[in-house]
Amino acid sequence: MPNRIKASLSELSNLSSIIMCGVLVALYVVIDSFSIYITPQNKLAISFIALALLSYRLGFIPAALASVACDVIGFLIKPMGPYFPGFALSKVITVIIFAYFLYMRPVKLWRVALSKALVNILVNISLNTLWISVLYGKAYKVILLGQITKNLILLPVEIILLWLVLKGFEQVLMRLQRR
Repeated sequence: MPNRIKASLSELSNLSSIIMCGVLVALYVVIDSFSIYITPQNKLAISFIALALLSYRLGFIPAALASVACDVIGFLIKPMGPYFPGFALSKVITVIIFAYFLYMRPVKLWRVALSKALVNILVNISLNTLWISVLYGKAYKVILLGQITKNLILLPVEIILLWLVLKGFEQVLMRLQRR
């Protein structure tokens, strides 16, 4: 683990990593702008894919910094209510979970499934429900049921989609390294 953190830190001094980071932040912002809002507090989005790609390619530290940039830039481009820094913290925790399972490791279905399940449970269901409750003054338990339902229903689809994208990204990166 300490070696992977050191390797991740060294990505900050690599020009191609910085460029990749910028591209993935832009990808996040574009994908997130196409989110579908079910309610003002509940949305369907696939922007988690960009966060996972950041984590897979750049690791803990650059992905955490980029996730804050994703949150701030995404808010500036398409604000939905007041800015709340709790969601930036949620994104940081998300990329740390993804990086733990994916950075400098081959893409395996079990790694993708476990990381996405943890993100859904710890971040989407627990933390984001808390942030929505604080931000909008609604009861935590009322919001929780909707979040649990949405996240459990979407989890298998999100896992398969994320696995397919990561496998493709892994192949592209391997081809680029051979050059």
